[in-house]
Amino acid sequence: MSLSTQTLKNVVITAGVEQYGLPIEHVASIERVLDITPMPEMPSDVLGIIHLRGNVIPIIDFGQLIGKGKTEITDQTRIVILQNEENFLGLLTEAATDVIDIEEDSIQSPGSFRSREDSLIKGVSKQDLHLVIVLNCPVIFSNRNL
Repeated sequence: MSLSTQTLKNVVITAGVEQYGLPIEHVASIERVLDITPMPEMPSDVLGIIHLRGNVIPIIDFGQLIGKGKTEITDQTRIVILQNEENFLGLLTEAATDVIDIEEDSIQSPGSFRSREDSLIKGVSKQDLHLVIVLNCPVIFSNRNL
Protein backbone atom coordinates (compact mmCIF):
# COMPACT_ATOMS: atom_id res chain seq x y z
CA MET A 1 0.00 0.00 0.00
CA SER A 2 1.45 3.35 -1.04
CA LEU A 3 1.40 6.32 1.31
CA SER A 4 1.61 8.81 -1.55
CA THR A 5 -1.43 10.10 -3.35
CA GLN A 6 -1.70 11.40 -6.88
CA THR A 7 -2.45 15.07 -7.46
CA LEU A 8 -4.88 15.73 -10.30
CA LYS A 9 -5.10 19.10 -12.03
CA ASN A 10 -8.66 20.23 -12.79
CA VAL A 11 -10.07 23.21 -14.68
CA VAL A 12 -12.85 24.69 -12.53
CA ILE A 13 -16.04 25.69 -14.35
CA THR A 14 -19.23 27.07 -12.85
CA ALA A 15 -22.96 26.50 -13.20
CA GLY A 16 -24.91 28.67 -10.79
CA VAL A 17 -23.10 28.62 -7.46
CA GLU A 18 -21.71 25.13 -7.99
CA GLN A 19 -18.15 24.47 -9.08
CA TYR A 20 -17.21 21.56 -11.32
CA GLY A 21 -13.79 20.11 -12.06
CA LEU A 22 -12.76 18.97 -15.52
CA PRO A 23 -9.60 16.82 -15.42
CA ILE A 24 -7.02 18.84 -17.33
CA GLU A 25 -5.90 15.88 -19.44
CA HIS A 26 -9.24 16.17 -21.27
CA VAL A 27 -9.13 19.98 -21.73
CA ALA A 28 -7.70 20.99 -25.10
CA SER A 29 -8.34 24.74 -24.73
CA ILE A 30 -10.55 27.41 -23.20
CA GLU A 31 -12.07 29.87 -25.65
CA ARG A 32 -14.15 33.02 -25.55
CA VAL A 33 -17.62 32.48 -27.00
CA LEU A 34 -17.47 32.17 -30.78
CA ASP A 35 -20.30 32.25 -33.31
CA ILE A 36 -22.20 28.99 -32.87
CA THR A 37 -23.96 27.66 -35.97
CA PRO A 38 -27.23 25.91 -35.02
CA MET A 39 -27.73 22.39 -36.36
CA PRO A 40 -31.12 20.76 -36.97
CA GLU A 41 -32.26 17.54 -35.29
CA MET A 42 -29.86 17.80 -32.35
CA PRO A 43 -30.69 17.19 -28.67
CA SER A 44 -31.82 20.32 -26.80
CA ASP A 45 -28.50 20.72 -24.96
CA VAL A 46 -26.54 20.81 -28.26
CA LEU A 47 -26.36 24.45 -29.31
CA GLY A 48 -24.68 23.82 -32.66
CA ILE A 49 -21.13 23.77 -34.00
CA ILE A 50 -18.10 26.02 -34.22
CA HIS A 51 -15.10 25.92 -36.53
CA LEU A 52 -11.88 26.16 -34.52
CA ARG A 53 -8.35 25.61 -35.81
CA GLY A 54 -9.50 23.36 -38.64
CA ASN A 55 -11.93 21.32 -36.56
CA VAL A 56 -15.73 21.36 -36.57
CA ILE A 57 -16.69 21.05 -32.90
CA PRO A 58 -20.18 20.43 -31.47
CA ILE A 59 -21.07 22.77 -28.59
CA ILE A 60 -23.12 21.59 -25.61
CA ASP A 61 -24.75 23.91 -23.09
CA PHE A 62 -23.28 22.66 -19.80
CA GLY A 63 -26.14 24.15 -17.77
CA GLN A 64 -28.69 22.21 -19.79
CA LEU A 65 -26.56 19.06 -19.73
CA ILE A 66 -26.66 18.95 -15.92
CA GLY A 67 -30.26 20.12 -15.60
CA LYS A 68 -29.54 23.69 -14.45
CA GLY A 69 -31.12 25.39 -17.46
CA LYS A 70 -29.75 27.44 -20.31
CA THR A 71 -26.36 29.12 -19.83
CA GLU A 72 -26.61 32.89 -20.17
CA ILE A 73 -23.83 34.38 -22.29
CA THR A 74 -21.86 37.10 -20.45
CA ASP A 75 -18.31 38.46 -20.57
CA GLN A 76 -17.23 35.57 -18.32
CA THR A 77 -18.83 32.82 -20.43
CA ARG A 78 -16.32 30.41 -21.95
CA ILE A 79 -16.30 27.41 -24.25
CA VAL A 80 -14.14 24.66 -22.80
CA ILE A 81 -12.91 22.39 -25.58
CA LEU A 82 -12.66 18.80 -24.40
CA GLN A 83 -10.68 16.12 -26.21
CA ASN A 84 -11.11 12.37 -25.95
CA GLU A 85 -8.74 10.56 -28.30
CA GLU A 86 -9.42 12.18 -31.71
CA ASN A 87 -12.82 13.62 -30.77
CA PHE A 88 -13.50 17.20 -29.70
CA LEU A 89 -16.51 18.61 -27.88
CA GLY A 90 -17.15 22.11 -26.53
CA LEU A 91 -18.92 22.91 -23.27
CA LEU A 92 -20.53 26.35 -23.02
CA THR A 93 -19.95 27.29 -19.37
CA GLU A 94 -20.78 30.33 -17.24
CA ALA A 95 -17.07 30.70 -16.48
CA ALA A 96 -13.79 28.83 -16.36
CA THR A 97 -12.32 30.26 -13.19
CA ASP A 98 -9.19 28.42 -12.16
CA VAL A 99 -6.91 25.41 -12.42
CA ILE A 100 -6.66 23.60 -9.09
CA ASP A 101 -4.85 20.60 -7.68
CA ILE A 102 -7.10 17.91 -6.23
CA GLU A 103 -5.63 15.05 -4.26
CA GLU A 104 -7.00 11.83 -5.72
CA ASP A 105 -7.80 10.44 -2.28
CA SER A 106 -9.88 13.55 -1.46
CA ILE A 107 -12.41 12.66 -4.19
CA GLN A 108 -15.35 10.97 -2.54
CA SER A 109 -17.88 8.84 -4.37
CA PRO A 110 -21.19 10.58 -5.01
CA GLY A 111 -22.76 7.78 -2.98
CA SER A 112 -26.05 6.10 -3.60
CA PHE A 113 -28.01 9.05 -5.01
CA ARG A 114 -29.21 8.74 -8.58
CA SER A 115 -30.04 11.66 -10.83
CA ARG A 116 -29.84 12.55 -14.50
CA GLU A 117 -26.30 13.85 -14.20
CA ASP A 118 -25.09 11.07 -11.88
CA SER A 119 -23.17 9.22 -14.56
CA LEU A 120 -21.21 12.38 -15.31
CA ILE A 121 -19.92 12.62 -11.75
CA LYS A 122 -16.64 10.98 -10.80
CA GLY A 123 -16.88 12.29 -7.24
CA VAL A 124 -16.86 15.31 -4.96
CA SER A 125 -13.83 16.97 -3.35
CA LYS A 126 -13.80 19.54 -0.55
CA GLN A 127 -11.53 22.43 -1.50
CA ASP A 128 -11.05 25.16 1.11
CA LEU A 129 -14.61 26.21 2.01
CA HIS A 130 -16.47 24.77 -0.98
CA LEU A 131 -17.11 21.53 -2.82
CA VAL A 132 -15.89 20.78 -6.34
CA ILE A 133 -17.88 18.19 -8.29
CA VAL A 134 -15.32 16.30 -10.38
CA LEU A 135 -16.71 15.24 -13.75
CA ASN A 136 -16.05 12.05 -15.68
CA CYS A 137 -15.24 13.53 -19.11
CA PRO A 138 -15.27 10.28 -21.13
CA VAL A 139 -18.92 9.82 -20.11
CA ILE A 140 -19.78 13.17 -21.74
CA PHE A 141 -18.42 11.80 -25.02
CA SER A 142 -19.96 8.34 -24.70
CA ASN A 143 -23.45 9.77 -24.03
CA ARG A 144 -23.41 11.88 -27.20
CA ASN A 145 -24.91 10.85 -30.49
CA LEU A 146 -23.46 13.63 -32.63
